[in-house]
Amino acid sequence: MQNCTKPSVGIWWFYYDDILFADPIEVEKGLPYGDCITGISDHADFWDSLEASGELGKLPHPLRSEYFYIPRGRVVFHKDTGRFTVLHGGLKKRELNKIRKFFCLPKELTDYDTDFHYNLITLIK
Repeated sequence: MQNCTKPSVGIWWFYYDDILFADPIEVEKGLPYGDCITGISDHADFWDSLEASGELGKLPHPLRSEYFYIPRGRVVFHKDTGRFTVLHGGLKKRELNKIRKFFCLPKELTDYDTDFHYNLITLIK
């Protein structure tokens, strides 16, 4: 669990009931994206940096090849409403609460939205 004091935005991967990888950044340091503030990383590029640093070694070999084989999502901040949205591909409430806490998001200002972009792509054997 990250030790944070301010709400953050950014990308994350969730695996075996915990946040496996994430790139949180405080809202004030995030990137404007329309009416939102988002993190500075995208999943594909951050995955490449995880691979280069050897961090992917903690995963079973078949899951290391592509970033979309593991449940993932993004936290954004809406400038117009002052609310946060956790975008995800269908996680359970308990799992979403772990993400909310990891990113230090106020419960009363956090919404959850499924996004087909983050749906899990399963391996074909």
